[in-house]
Amino acid sequence: MKVVAVYLRLSLEDKRDMGAGESNSISSQRILIRSFIRQDAELKEYEVKEFCDDGWSGTGMDRPGMNALLAEVKKNRVQCIIVKDMSRFSRDYIEMGTYLDQIFPFMGVRFIALCDHYDSRKHGGTTIGIDTAFRTLLYDLYSKDVSVKVKSSFENKCANGEYIFGQVPFGYRKSPEERNTVIVEEKEAEVVRHIFSLAEQGKGSTEIAKELQREGIPTVTQMRQPGTKAEDGRIHAWSGRSVRNILNNRFYLGEMAYGKSKRKSVGSKNGISVPEEEWKVIPNHHEALVAPEVFAKVARFKPDMARKRKQDAGQGRRKHPLTGKLYCGGCGYAMVYKPLHGKNRYRHFECYKRSLLRIPECCTYFSADILEELVLTRINKELMVRGEAAGRKKSLEAFQESGIAGIRKELKAMRQEKKHAQDSKETLYKSYAAGDVSAEEYRKEADSLDGRIDLLDSRLCSGKEELIKLEEENKMLEADMKLVIRYSHMEKLTQELVDAFIKKIYVYKDKRVEIEWDFREG
Repeated sequence: MKVVAVYLRLSLEDKRDMGAGESNSISSQRILIRSFIRQDAELKEYEVKEFCDDGWSGTGMDRPGMNALLAEVKKNRVQCIIVKDMSRFSRDYIEMGTYLDQIFPFMGVRFIALCDHYDSRKHGGTTIGIDTAFRTLLYDLYSKDVSVKVKSSFENKCANGEYIFGQVPFGYRKSPEERNTVIVEEKEAEVVRHIFSLAEQGKGSTEIAKELQREGIPTVTQMRQPGTKAEDGRIHAWSGRSVRNILNNRFYLGEMAYGKSKRKSVGSKNGISVPEEEWKVIPNHHEALVAPEVFAKVARFKPDMARKRKQDAGQGRRKHPLTGKLYCGGCGYAMVYKPLHGKNRYRHFECYKRSLLRIPECCTYFSADILEELVLTRINKELMVRGEAAGRKKSLEAFQESGIAGIRKELKAMRQEKKHAQDSKETLYKSYAAGDVSAEEYRKEADSLDGRIDLLDSRLCSGKEELIKLEEENKMLEADMKLVIRYSHMEKLTQELVDAFIKKIYVYKDKRVEIEWDFREG
């Protein structure tokens, strides 16, 4: 079955500019294209697959729907692509030209842009033509013009003191009365002031986090999203990092900063950080929660200094293979590796939230040597079991290969039979058109042939699915065997070994260890 790909796209700029029933909407694009397909004698026989990017700019090709579409094109699973107009596919002049003039002709893909009256078949695989090239150039220039206007509008609003960012810092909220302004959220502001007060007393960020936990003060997430459960059943808790983020935020001085990053190019999703000294700052923008002298006294946890301390502390140390995989079974938070250093006489893992949460079930300490030996032993045992299972499956491979060959032979025979039925139907129609066969005889015989073709289509579909399943099983079986052979009887726990087979490890106070494997099931 040949495939026609329907591609739909709507950018955020389109959404802002369009009114109800605007022709660029996803539903309108879909209706237009589907209607065209139903009216086309050839395309209505194709299988229709839809790819959609809702809320994505056309200036770049890195979009989920577009990536999925091009992946199908590379696998030669798409024979035709239809869009409302070329700007839906791409607003980049050079990119559009490359696909129309080189890639699609090479892949044998027909491209249709309805509102631009473009059909690559009419160009016979030659160049896209001056009118099409000029149109794609206009789309490219239009998108760049829109980008400049949006950026200029953003800059102007920020310069005028409007707060047009999504998230508001803890302690504030957006005003319900005045658009794009922030006001103090008193309950949150009390917590912010309390944090600065504790810091002014000389307490460090970790010590402040412990104090907030002891006092039962809800975290930022708990205050803003009451009832929200922490990931993996963990308990919400303050951390030194969240405290430092508050103590270092100059927003609490009443300042609003913007221009912290810039786009790499038009349509790019990623931005480039701008040095802090180049930020644009508006003083006295909103009500301050802390006095300048207090902020100057306590805001000593500078991010660059924190990074430097971390780098200095980490020099000469290597990351433990279980780091990021090991969790406390009591609270659900990650265990921290403590190497031989200073007072640490033994390598071990600690629950870094135990002093904050004070949960009796927390695994406060686990020897790294014992854990490494235990995990390595469990991996080797698991590999032996799975290796034996793979070996048993391997003995069936010859039988499966004969089965695959048989299915391929059946599929070939069914395709030939379907072709014969289709030819017979065409011959029957010619006889009917010539008057050699009555309408009743034609209808009866044609219905019989249609039924046969439908049955063959169904059997072909089932046969293809079975063939793909068997072929995939054989490939995965071979991969399993290679994996077992490669990692069996390893004598040391390595990062490669852990990443290959382990999702998570939970350790408990009673020294119980539970491993979530990352093996392929089946």
